[in-house]
Amino acid sequence: MASALLTRQEQGIVVFALWRSLAYAPRLAFSLLCIGAGLALQAATGSVLPWCLLVLAGNLLLVVRGYDNRVQYAGYEAGASWEKADRAALDAVIELHRKMRRWDRSALDVTNPLGGVLFALVAVVIGAMIVRGAQPGGAAWMITGVNAAILIVPHWVTGIRSILTKPALVIKIDTINAVTAAAAAALAGATVEYFMLLKGKETKLPDDVKIRVKLPEQREGFLGLYGQVVTNTVQGTTYPYFYTVLVAKKGFGLRRAHERYTAPEGVTAEYSEQEDVEVFVIRQTTTKTSGYHTKPAAAARLLGEGVLAARGAFGS
Repeated sequence: MASALLTRQEQGIVVFALWRSLAYAPRLAFSLLCIGAGLALQAATGSVLPWCLLVLAGNLLLVVRGYDNRVQYAGYEAGASWEKADRAALDAVIELHRKMRRWDRSALDVTNPLGGVLFALVAVVIGAMIVRGAQPGGAAWMITGVNAAILIVPHWVTGIRSILTKPALVIKIDTINAVTAAAAAALAGATVEYFMLLKGKETKLPDDVKIRVKLPEQREGFLGLYGQVVTNTVQGTTYPYFYTVLVAKKGFGLRRAHERYTAPEGVTAEYSEQEDVEVFVIRQTTTKTSGYHTKPAAAARLLGEGVLAARGAFGS
């Protein structure tokens, strides 16, 4: 039940299993009233049934189903895709993920070692109480054991939590933050803008992140220098792969810029045309078995190469 005693901040993101529309304050008051009445009636009558059902009803109102980590963005229209964000929005996703991970490691969760050991110990103690309560003169033991089970077990069972989270998104945000910090020299004089890909018809969920670098000397027709991250999972571990994309309207001259660009060792440059745009990609060279993880220093180098290539295109 302690998991349902929430701070004001937690009240806005925790989802209860039953009667979700009920506000937290009346929920807590009604729950405690039911539990208190049920315990008092059992103590007065010396009987577990039917008064333990009041305790069960009150406790079920406090069972937490999980976190609702949907991110609200005021003014965003439904169906929008990439939307401009700020660093604070990215930091909010990281902070929320950190809180959810800490909550998910709660002792009231049989899926982690601490929770499993404590659950086993509590089960033994409660079982011993109920066994003792079944013997003559054991009414008090029975009441204590049954109510302990009613108050504790539901929270442990629902401790097997399915949290709506985006660990890949967190890795991407961490990568973007590390890259922009490491590439500070290459980005001198430039403006870095953050974008989130939001999905969902009713409430927007952040699904991806990228940056756009605006250079003071860029020409009309240049649509952006982007830094993006994809993730690759190998043997259960997720690795970030950062790459740089230059995008311009057809006829801008990215093909010429690509032809003049000399990629350093370990870097691959690719040019393509998609619909009405020219696309120039600078990425880390990959093989069948390597190259799919770009560390911050390598990613910063790729972003710096993108800046150089863009400036070369502006002079073409």
